[in-house]
Amino acid sequence: MNLTSEEVNEIALESRLLLNEEELAGAVRYINNFLDALQCFKELDLKDVEPFSFAEAIECPLREDKVIPFPDTETILHESEHVDGSYFKVPRIMEE
Repeated sequence: MNLTSEEVNEIALESRLLLNEEELAGAVRYINNFLDALQCFKELDLKDVEPFSFAEAIECPLREDKVIPFPDTETILHESEHVDGSYFKVPRIMEE
């Protein structure tokens, strides 16, 4: 499966990227080379391979999660212009 320049350009636009002709040609080559490399996985015989999953709980060797109060939240909220009560308002960056 290979993508056309138009398809890659549409993907770039959805990602809010503007590519010139040289960048678009390079992106098409890069993506199509990657997709071609994935084709070798279709040749593998995987009928006797167990599925890989983590259905059971795993013990985490990292530190225990603890709730620690954040110091001086009132000052931080007071100094910000993007506050609604005790919450930060995050500006919208995408259209609906």
